[in-house]
Amino acid sequence: MNPYYDHAGITIYHADCREVLPSLPPVDLVLTDPPYNCGKDYGEYKDNLQDAEYFEFMKCITGLTTDICRCQGWVAPRYKMKMFLDILPSAHIVVVRRGAAGPFRGGFSDQFETVLCVGKPFGAPSDLWDGIRLKAEGYFFTEEDYGHPGYTPIKIFERLINIYQAKTICDPFCGTGTSLVAAKQLGRRAIGIEIEEKYCEIAARRLSQEIFDFSDDQKPDVSQVLMLEGFEK
Repeated sequence: MNPYYDHAGITIYHADCREVLPSLPPVDLVLTDPPYNCGKDYGEYKDNLQDAEYFEFMKCITGLTTDICRCQGWVAPRYKMKMFLDILPSAHIVVVRRGAAGPFRGGFSDQFETVLCVGKPFGAPSDLWDGIRLKAEGYFFTEEDYGHPGYTPIKIFERLINIYQAKTICDPFCGTGTSLVAAKQLGRRAIGIEIEEKYCEIAARRLSQEIFDFSDDQKPDVSQVLMLEGFEK
């Protein structure tokens, strides 16, 4: 399969990850923020599967990712924690603490996010993470979400890459490429897979702009940037 984007050690495939993962070489870390099956509009992917169908889908993906890597980081929602622990039984729960009041869920103020980590990290890092501004964190969330309904702050991905000292990473649900940008900023190689083409294009644009330092009034349009990168749709 030809990549949608391929430059400087970062590759994006526009495809169903179930089609690409079996053909990939081993990597040092799989990290991702998967769809939560809560009815969000992702375009091509339907986020409203029956519970049993969603379980089998995620079980298939984790089986495929385990084939290429033992170390993994899944940004998994607490309300589906039992399911994810059933398919990732050796995972360790990491809590990312919110610095300000978050949205209300079931009558409670949401104060943390959860990450499931599989495999032994380096240096015995804490499993309580502070200093990461989470989405919808009061007035403090300032990161661009690039129009993606499931955006994850880049510092979560950066911390996962660092605690596993990963030189190569793979994200089977890369969305708009936040995990890939994190890898590139840290000087690592990365493979991203995304089924929705508009998100592939946004990811490719973000990665291209990491290279070219244009001022706002000098930035070329997307097609010009991607052409300079040797990228063809």
